[in-house]
Amino acid sequence: MAVRFDDRLLDFFNRPLMCIIAVADETGRPSAGRGVGFHPLEDRETVDVIFSAWQWPRLEACIRQTGRLAVTFVSPSDYVSFQLKGSAEMRETQTPDLDRADRFMMAATDELESLGVPRRLIAPWLTAREARVARLMISEIYIQTPGPLAGMLAGTQTGARSQ
Repeated sequence: MAVRFDDRLLDFFNRPLMCIIAVADETGRPSAGRGVGFHPLEDRETVDVIFSAWQWPRLEACIRQTGRLAVTFVSPSDYVSFQLKGSAEMRETQTPDLDRADRFMMAATDELESLGVPRRLIAPWLTAREARVARLMISEIYIQTPGPLAGMLAGTQTGARSQ
């Protein structure tokens, strides 16, 4: 069943964020990498996630093999975090995706620098070289912010009440 994100999560997506992508291959071997951009679609059930295939070469292959993806978004300033899970497919990278990646990387770099992380240390983390886009169809949303709600389901199931 599809899960929709609410206005609270949509507002969260407008903050400077970091993005961690987690996948597994068909044998269950895990792999993770850093996302460098994203775009929530208007249906509120789908998010395009951008990553560097040059930096994280296993991500695309795993998504193509299993059609599964988990993405965790974290606000560096206060550790507010959400994880989205669901089915995924790769789609062609387009010019607007590269623009989104540039804006994401700039916002993340500025935010981390404001928190005391030198730009020279951030630069190797964030690259859109060989950018790829995975389209995530959300089936689960979890609160990952440290505290009593960590690990709890969040979001609204299509046709159901808010959880």
